[in-house]
Parts: sequence; C-alpha cells; structure tokens
Amino acid sequence: MGLNARVIKLGRLFMVAWLGFYVYPIDVILTRPFAFADKAVALGTLLASGLVWAWFWTRVVGGPDQRFAWLAVSLSAVFFGWFTLMTPPQYGTLMICVAVMAGAAFSWRVAVPLVVAVAIGGGLLDIQRGLPGLEPIGAVLNDGVVGFAAVAGRLLIEANKQLSLAREQIARLAVGEERLRFARDLHDLLGHSLSVIALKSELAGRLIKTTPGLAAHEVSDIENVARDALREVRDAVAGYRQPTLNAELAGAREALTAAGIEFQVDQDHAALPPTVEAVLAWALREGVTNVMRHSQARRCAVRIIKKDGQATVEVVDDGRGGMPEAGNGLHGLGERVRQRGGTLTAEPLPHEGFRLRVTLPLPEVLQPVDTVSA
Repeated sequence: MGLNARVIKLGRLFMVAWLGFYVYPIDVILTRPFAFADKAVALGTLLASGLVWAWFWTRVVGGPDQRFAWLAVSLSAVFFGWFTLMTPPQYGTLMICVAVMAGAAFSWRVAVPLVVAVAIGGGLLDIQRGLPGLEPIGAVLNDGVVGFAAVAGRLLIEANKQLSLAREQIARLAVGEERLRFARDLHDLLGHSLSVIALKSELAGRLIKTTPGLAAHEVSDIENVARDALREVRDAVAGYRQPTLNAELAGAREALTAAGIEFQVDQDHAALPPTVEAVLAWALREGVTNVMRHSQARRCAVRIIKKDGQATVEVVDDGRGGMPEAGNGLHGLGERVRQRGGTLTAEPLPHEGFRLRVTLPLPEVLQPVDTVSA
C-alpha cells in the first residue's frame, strides 16, 4: 500500500517529536553548577539545533527544501558537535541525531559513507572529551547502527513509492488493454453486421420497385441481422461471447450469397478448443467482411484445417488483389493471433485475388499412459 499524505505527515511529526529528548540535556544545563555564560551558549546551541531538526523533517526530507539537505546536515553536525564538546563526558552525546539525518537525507550511496564518517567523528569527539576505555568505540557502533537503520528506512520508503507507481502503471495498462480489447471486439462484431445491413439495404432498394416480395425478404433479413448484432454486442459487453466457426460460416454464406459472390467451404477438422476456435472464427469473419467490402470478387473460398498440431483458417478470393491498407480489423485480429502464439498472413495472390490465413498452435493433449499389471 502506498504512503498517503496523512501517513507522511504523521511520520514527519513523529520525527519532530524526538525533540522531547532535549529535556535531559536541558535539565543538566539548568540544574548543574555551570557558569551563566556557558548555560546561555548551551541553551542557544540546543535551540538552534532543534530548529534545524524540525526544519529538516518538515521541509527538507522529501519536501520543498530538499535542495538544502547538505546545509541542514552540516549545521546539525556543527551544533551537535559543539554541544557535545561543551558537555561533560558522563552526559553522553547527541551526534546520533546527525547520523539519523545523514541516513535519511541522501541516497544510500552517499548516506552509507556519510553515516560512517559521522559515527567516527562522534567517537573522536568522545575521545576528546575524555571518555574512558572502549566507550568511544561503543558510541561509534551505536551511531553507525542507528544511522544505517535510517538508510534502510529510506530505502524501504523508496521501494514502497516505486511499488505504488508500478501498481498505478499496471492499472493504467490494464485499463488501456481492456479498452483496446473492447474496441476490437466491437469493431469485429459491428463491422461485419453493418456491412451486411448496408449490402442488403442497397439490394432491397433496387428490388422494391420491381419485386417487392424479394425486397420484403431482404428487409426481414436486415431486421434479423440487426437483432443478431444487438445480441452480440450485449454478449460482448457482458464478456460472454465466444464466436464459433459454424455460426460464422453460416453468416458468411448468407452475406456472400446476398452480395452475389460464390461461396465454397473446405473443412477438414475435428473439434477445436474454444479459445482456438474463437480466434479462427474472428479471422473468418474479418476475411469475409474484407471480401465484401474491398475485393470486388466473384468467388470466395474458405478452408479450415487441423493438422500437425496446428489449426488453420484460410479465406481466398478472386478479386482485384493488391495490398489493402491495414485497418482496425486486421490490427485487432493480429493482436488476437499473437496472443495465442500463432501467425497471420494477409497477402495478394500472384495473378489475382487475396488470401488471409491464420494458423494457431493447438494445446498439447496429454495421452493416457498404458499400465501393465504384474
């Protein structure tokens, strides 16, 4: 889950709340017998460091003033370092705050060596203050571990942001893909049906004066095609429609016959998986639609073959040939075919006519293993 504005704001306020630990050094300054001038300088140093700390977490880290990160860390190192030197050894050090700021302010390539330098610097200050034995080494380790924890926290936040951006991008791509799929389906559905309606309407217009009976028959066909198109669109919207080869062959025969184009079918295939049959049915519909629209053909032949682990549908006409401009239909069909790992060929024939061929691999069917009883 991404970090929203409220979570980020609470995180900033939590870090600013660390200033509550200032109660301990302030108590030491006010209750111990230091000179008044020393107390004033110490309290002023604490106040300055606290202001820098609050500014750093509210404005610098991931905020509008992040270009001042080096300035904020440097000022804190000066203030906390000066305050550490002013404090007797038994009262500890605040250099750990500088290590946290260094780990949070920069990328890990910069932050890691900077945290190491801050931790070592804090250890040297403790030696300067006269801490006995291994205590300076312990302070170095403590500052380093806390600083590295800040580096890890920054990396975690950056990874979370990248994950959120990736999820948003995936969501946008999914929406775009679904829109393309839906647009492709509507084109495939309505393009064929509207072509048939336009063709039959033109035919009915020619027949209405000479043979009203035939014209009435064509009008009835137009109504049926329109109703079928409406049903198919509803099915597509609902996500249920899977076209079949038999239904598309029947529709192609009716449409081409109405257009005065001779229609031949050569089928040599057994039952096909629904996903494969659906793509081949789309290919058949697209091929027949293009024959009616562009080819000026007299004959159209469809061949459907299942052989050598592949299924093929081929639509061939004897029209004017040439390479038509690839429209939405062929683009959409190409996407369907590629998704199934198949091939699409759309090419003019050497002498006349055009051929659309789609070949898809068939899913492997596991054969039963014979068992031999002992």
